Amino acid sequence: MSRKLRAAVVGVGYLGTFHAQKYLKNPQVQLVGVCDFSATQANKVATELGVASFKNATDLIGQVEAVTIAASTQSHYELAKLFLKNGIHVNVEKPITATVAQAEELVQLAQEKKLKLAVGHIERFNPAIIELRKHIKNAKNIQLTRLATYKPRGADVSVLHDLMIHDMDLIYWLSQSEIETFEASGSKLISSELDTAQVVFKMKSGLIAEVNVSRVSSNMQRWIRVTQKESILMANTGTLELEKCEAGSGENPVQIQQWTVTKEDALQNETDGFVNAVLNDTEVVVSGLDGLKSLRAIEDVKRRIEASL
Repeated sequence: MSRKLRAAVVGVGYLGTFHAQKYLKNPQVQLVGVCDFSATQANKVATELGVASFKNATDLIGQVEAVTIAASTQSHYELAKLFLKNGIHVNVEKPITATVAQAEELVQLAQEKKLKLAVGHIERFNPAIIELRKHIKNAKNIQLTRLATYKPRGADVSVLHDLMIHDMDLIYWLSQSEIETFEASGSKLISSELDTAQVVFKMKSGLIAEVNVSRVSSNMQRWIRVTQKESILMANTGTLELEKCEAGSGENPVQIQQWTVTKEDALQNETDGFVNAVLNDTEVVVSGLDGLKSLRAIEDVKRRIEASL
């Protein structure tokens, strides 16, 4: 019988509880326990899942080989650094850290220690986006829209770090190119941080990527539109519906194909991918370096917008 990976989740609020559940569902994992700054919350989730409860992250040292960090963004750096220094593989929620300098240090530390450092950019595991990517050939323009209703959870960081960080990772992944220039605008409507942002990136490949994000919308919208020479692609990443528009002929000058991909558990796939990378010493799907690149771009956008407010 193959050995099981001893793992834990640090930060078991709304999202962290889901992370713990996914570890439990992976037959290659022994979920040693959960940890939270709130002992009450840690005990509650530990009891529900039938695992041990830890109040202090340091108590996990020597108990686990891998952790998922789903605590507040501000605590990502100290927690990840603690585990990496002690030889423990880390899967950290997005954004990787609160600052670029912190992310750079973690990436270097993971490399020095030869440890896995994965970042939870879950949209890479969205079946609609995976399907869309198969149909992209020499894209000229990509539009990404991500609108959400306001929730206090996550409002401790800007909409760029909360929502647009997903799109930044997708732009790099779908374009396989770097940023040349960009223009940006945004606003602060409710919180002290940016609540909306509109950014147009020109990539070095010539691709134009337009991003529109808001966390003060009346409804939820998540879609991507890709324009290329031979077709226009649309993907609703929430409903998993796709559309491909191409030139037709005769009485049907426009040929439209519509289909829906099968729903999958993206968080389970993300978790399983991390576990597989640790057990089999393979590359993680979204690396610390990927997380750093997206955070660096987001920070540049934030500075540009705030300078104009």
